[in-house]
Amino acid sequence: MNLEQILEKKAGKTFAPVGKFKLIYFVDDMNMPMRDPYDTQSAIALLRQHRDYEHWYDKSKLALKDIKNTQLIAAMNPTAGSFYVNPRLQRHFWLLAVGFPEQSSLSTIYQAYLNKHYTKFKGTIQEQIGPIIKACLTLHQDVERSFRKTAQNFHYEFNVRHLTNVFQGVLNAKPEAIKEPDNVIKLFVHEAERIYGDRLVSATHLATYKGLAAEMVSKSFAKFNLKKYFGATAEPLIFAQFVGGLDDRLYDQFANAEALNARLAEGLREYNDTNAVMDLVLFDDAMKHVCKIARIIAAEGGHALLVGVGGSGK
Repeated sequence: MNLEQILEKKAGKTFAPVGKFKLIYFVDDMNMPMRDPYDTQSAIALLRQHRDYEHWYDKSKLALKDIKNTQLIAAMNPTAGSFYVNPRLQRHFWLLAVGFPEQSSLSTIYQAYLNKHYTKFKGTIQEQIGPIIKACLTLHQDVERSFRKTAQNFHYEFNVRHLTNVFQGVLNAKPEAIKEPDNVIKLFVHEAERIYGDRLVSATHLATYKGLAAEMVSKSFAKFNLKKYFGATAEPLIFAQFVGGLDDRLYDQFANAEALNARLAEGLREYNDTNAVMDLVLFDDAMKHVCKIARIIAAEGGHALLVGVGGSGK
């Protein structure tokens, strides 16, 4: 079993980590297994046996194995699962509950980062930092409420990490590109859609998110004309680091889809000049995916798993 993979035999029936090391097992979603009619959880019964007696059975020889120098750390999801852990196992733990930070705390934290970064920008741009933070916190709550984690959509779990990722994108702004207040609002809307919208798995869910984002923009930034980026005939809102050129590193907005197509076609020609010809059709979704992937891998430690229908060229 996996629990035994990095254990070695010490003497007799005693097993332990290599040398004098101690091994820590981490169990995520400890409360996920449903309890059976006997108020136990068979999926974690082995862990309970190990913590009670420091042993488990060899499945082939049906003999006891004493497991030493190990420790168990577990985490539980407060929004999903059975909300129950076998008391015979739970009694071995020291419990620590960490709640979601209050709005005032989050606002103070993000305000400190953004205010420092935007000191080099125009005063009218700096004035938008507070409303952006407030709007983002409101949007986050709406997303959490609208998209619940399920067995099918198990990745619908939005936390402080996602909030931070939105503001990390906003911190990519530079005075050379963000020259007016509406520029920073559009950057914020773009980053929020990348973090929240790109995690949604259906057109219906994405339409719901865009409705939430449109409502947020209309309430928080009514004086800016951003309606053209929402609705059935919405214009694309795309930021990338190659707007000014393929070797550019200035995070800026593409003026329109034609400008994006021209830049990617330039990159494709340059690639084909030095490699085997790759005859790609740069349709709208393909261009958007390229920008999304470039944004991900440009971030420190950024990585992506691409999944596509067979024969689609992905």
